Amino acid sequence: MIFRLLTRFLLAVIFISVAGTALSQTVYHAEEGKLPLSFGGGVSNFDPYFAQAPLPNDVALAGSGLGRMWGATGWADAGIRFGPAWLHPFNLEMQYRSTFAGSSANHQNVLENNYGGGVTYTWSHFPNFHPYAKYIVGYGTLSFNPIPYPGHPPYSQDSRVTNSLGGGLEYRLTRHIWVRGDYEYQLWGRFLGVPEFSPQGFTIGAMYRLNRSLIR
Repeated sequence: MIFRLLTRFLLAVIFISVAGTALSQTVYHAEEGKLPLSFGGGVSNFDPYFAQAPLPNDVALAGSGLGRMWGATGWADAGIRFGPAWLHPFNLEMQYRSTFAGSSANHQNVLENNYGGGVTYTWSHFPNFHPYAKYIVGYGTLSFNPIPYPGHPPYSQDSRVTNSLGGGLEYRLTRHIWVRGDYEYQLWGRFLGVPEFSPQGFTIGAMYRLNRSLIR
């Protein structure tokens, strides 16, 4: 399972690198100094805050400590390099994550997806290390085997608007390739009887920056 995920991730990095090189040829002159772009993806390991017992009635549990799942994350960043200098550390980020591979029988047929956008703040004082913090507003969906729920007919999917806080570190490998280690803590609000449904986890990946000279 992990080998398949890593294989897909490496193929994604190769695709991002090739696509980024081609795109940079068309946007370099028009966007130099204005809108640096980055594209990336990685392998994620998350606590989905949910488990489904492998029983005929598919008992569902929510809370921490129920086991972790594997998935994949993709993101795209657009830097702000115009206007006042205090805006320059900010980036606009869009991301999508699918957590689909369970580490135990309790996660069979469980699928947790998140997509959204927000801002990151990057400390770029070091040439090869960039710590960052982020805030993402998104939409989360959780799919599972049909289960009974008090006061409602059985159902197999639910969704919420989510708020996510996180941060991490970016490390330069080559002129255009950076490695990223990312942590994210999600807030789904009241969900499945839990006052604060809160998946959290890590992503390890890489990204392609279109123009090194645009990175401060």
